[in-house]
Amino acid sequence: VEGIENVPMDGAAVLVGNHAGAFVPYDGMMLQLAVVNEARLPRRVRVVGTEILNLLPFLSHLYRKAGAAFASKEDARWVLDNGYLLGAFPEGVPAFQKPHAEAYQLRRFGRGGFASLAIDAGAPIVPVAIVGSEDVHPALFSSRRLAQLFKMFFPQQRVDELGVFLNPIPLPVKWHIKFLPPIEPDSFGPEADRLTVLEITEHTREVIQGALDTMLSNRDSIL
Repeated sequence: VEGIENVPMDGAAVLVGNHAGAFVPYDGMMLQLAVVNEARLPRRVRVVGTEILNLLPFLSHLYRKAGAAFASKEDARWVLDNGYLLGAFPEGVPAFQKPHAEAYQLRRFGRGGFASLAIDAGAPIVPVAIVGSEDVHPALFSSRRLAQLFKMFFPQQRVDELGVFLNPIPLPVKWHIKFLPPIEPDSFGPEADRLTVLEITEHTREVIQGALDTMLSNRDSIL
């Protein structure tokens, strides 16, 4: 873990990271563990999750008990208004559609919802580059048919393709999590317009992509 000093020790902040290629959100759990274990004062990161984590009866209960947030503006805003850390992965579902050949190549960061929330709450954005998440279950290719089958059971899920991987047991990969310097709310302006929100969103994505490229170039092996 690098740059843990960039995570504020009090008050709200939005931790924005790149998402995994496998269906299990290991990166969300590892982000939480990094802040709890490495920060000077352990803080809980309340990670935003997609619909399926809130639809399955047993899983949704554990998900809420862990302090996570549903992927809605109201839930996320409550987290920030109460001075907590919000973990967001703006690539969303498209991150699960990447084959391993496209690992760590960031998809679009949505419509900038995390930036709008940060501006409204006056909270800094802390970009986080995570290496390891896309190597746990390397996807050979993405399948539309598998996504259609999945949506038969979970029609609420917004997914067009799903990655197909062979290893059911997670690989023992090395993880490298780097917290980058925060983007302070003062730099946004008190009432940023839509164009500013999109610029902040794209700037955050570029910062994370640059850090990922550097971290990958210095990596010897995934194991």
